[in-house]
Amino acid sequence: MKATIICIGDELLIGQTINTNSSWIGQQLTANGITIASVLTIGDTESAILTALDDALQQTEIVLITGGLGPTSDDLTLPCLVKYFGSKRVFDATVWENIRQIFHMRGREINEASKQLAYVPDNARVIYNSQGTAPGTIFMKEGRMVASMPGVPYEMKAMMERDVLPFIRTHFKLPYIINRHILTAGVGETQLAAALVEFEQSLPAHFKLAYLPNVGKVKLRISGSGDEEASIKRESDVLLETALKAVEQHVYGLDDDSLEASVGRMLTEKSWKLALAESCTGGYIGHLITAVPGASAYFNGGIICYSNEVKKNVLNVSEDTLKNFGAVSEETVSEMLQGALKTLDADVAIAVSGIAGPDGGTAEKPVGTVYIGVGSKDHQYIKRWNFTKHRERNIQLSGVVALVMLRKFIQKHLQA
Repeated sequence: MKATIICIGDELLIGQTINTNSSWIGQQLTANGITIASVLTIGDTESAILTALDDALQQTEIVLITGGLGPTSDDLTLPCLVKYFGSKRVFDATVWENIRQIFHMRGREINEASKQLAYVPDNARVIYNSQGTAPGTIFMKEGRMVASMPGVPYEMKAMMERDVLPFIRTHFKLPYIINRHILTAGVGETQLAAALVEFEQSLPAHFKLAYLPNVGKVKLRISGSGDEEASIKRESDVLLETALKAVEQHVYGLDDDSLEASVGRMLTEKSWKLALAESCTGGYIGHLITAVPGASAYFNGGIICYSNEVKKNVLNVSEDTLKNFGAVSEETVSEMLQGALKTLDADVAIAVSGIAGPDGGTAEKPVGTVYIGVGSKDHQYIKRWNFTKHRERNIQLSGVVALVMLRKFIQKHLQA
């Protein structure tokens, strides 16, 4: 089973809006055993839409369209679909009531263009919009499906999950697909691949292993497909355990887990409170920690000590340390660490100071030099890292590496 994803909008072509819809839709379809044949981004013109639609239906059984369903003159998706499928537009009372209620809630008067959204194709299944005003549609032609959805991501996702995916599962015979994920950090994909050579060689033909690298992390995806759900699940469980044994020292979680949530569970188990002292990361690590619901149970707070004055006045880093070793040094991070523990009354802390770039580097400490420390009042571990010349990447890498170091520190002292 193959699908084409068509994303419509001039704003996507010129880069004004980042197209996140196609990647999300692709993930959902792939998880349901559907192969993505192509992803198209086209402008708001009738000829482009009709040509893309015609080509897609000749090559694939499923066509999913996002964008161009609004009430303005440049929203041409619905008129093109009406023309392509020979439709007539008829009034839909449910769509109209939804529009009326939304405008009332927002305290706005309904204009004539918005009223037209209530007129839908007479030969299509209407997808009612629970998040906005523009409805979607599902057309069937000679056993092939065309679904149109708004370009607004949260409106599109709601329609996909509630209507489009269930419709696909009902009307098309799909294989059972299972995807299991092993989440690793602080290790490269080459090192992981070396540890998994035997595992890959022993994989059944209907299973695959993929390496999905991100900043400081690598996700391992074990995918399988078949007609019998129970059999595929049993096989995937065995394969998952085998792969875990080969790379367990680098694993922080499975499937939808996150590194920061994993750290949070470990802190909770230890009944430790965490504090942060962030210089070059500017609060990024605090953002990661507090993105986890319930982080207040183990996170006391953080100090963004970007200037030397804050390092001295808030964290009690000595003037002599800064003068003799510099803000980016093991000695300064050590004092930042102790200052965070004391000031924020925590059991364990992370301290970070570095040169994120693009300026500020020297021959001795080039851009990308970052000192990261983790520790308690009795134990410290500080390491110098040499990252990249890219500012944003250096900040992200510092955050991931700091959490990996904290995990290892907690693991080492968990039984203490």
